[in-house]
Amino acid sequence: MEYFYVDPSDVQGPVLIIRGDEFKHLVRVLRKRVGDHVMVTDGKDTQFEAVIHALREGEAECEILDVQRGVNEPKIHVTLAVSLLKNPARIDFLVEKGTELGVRAIIPMVCERTIPSHEKHARLEKIALSAMKQSGRSYLPNVSMLSSFEAVVNNAEEYALRLIPHEKTEQSHFVGSVLKHHAQAKSVLIMVGPEGGFTDEELALASDRRFVPISLGPRRLRTETAALSALTWVVGGM
Repeated sequence: MEYFYVDPSDVQGPVLIIRGDEFKHLVRVLRKRVGDHVMVTDGKDTQFEAVIHALREGEAECEILDVQRGVNEPKIHVTLAVSLLKNPARIDFLVEKGTELGVRAIIPMVCERTIPSHEKHARLEKIALSAMKQSGRSYLPNVSMLSSFEAVVNNAEEYALRLIPHEKTEQSHFVGSVLKHHAQAKSVLIMVGPEGGFTDEELALASDRRFVPISLGPRRLRTETAALSALTWVVGGM
């Protein structure tokens, strides 16, 4: 069954309205008609089974048959703060795969060693939306506007656990071992640096803000590999 997204404001009691690009895909690509069943999410943890009740110009009115909460969502809320990369395609890939793995929010970040670049925010949001639907999730990750390293670190108090993987961390702080000591944490921030790594000053600031250094193994990993490795450990191990 095909999977569609609706804005929460378009869920109106026993019906929901599919509009915009989702409507175009519904009617012009998939050729759905009145009476066809669809799965829909509002991107806020709610999934609907619905049947198309009426088709009008630019919108499909659907009758809601069943409602489920938190479908295919991990129990832990994970936010990934990651440096922009020189190759924009690698950030696109990271947003797509991070969404598939269950990340709750993504914060593109500029660190001291980040190669100057500008992220295409609207494009990243579209990638997250597509990946949410493809993976059957019921929550649409929030892709933040570009932030500085300092802003992310200084506003991290809301997270029960703050992790910062980097190559200088001792193997005794392997991510799997660290997570065993924080099994009750319900929210995690993972912060991953640029190709050149974090500076000593950045690591010191993170330590002051109670970030826990973790190792992802003895090999040097690309930024996107490190981010997805850490995310997989956290989502799968807590």
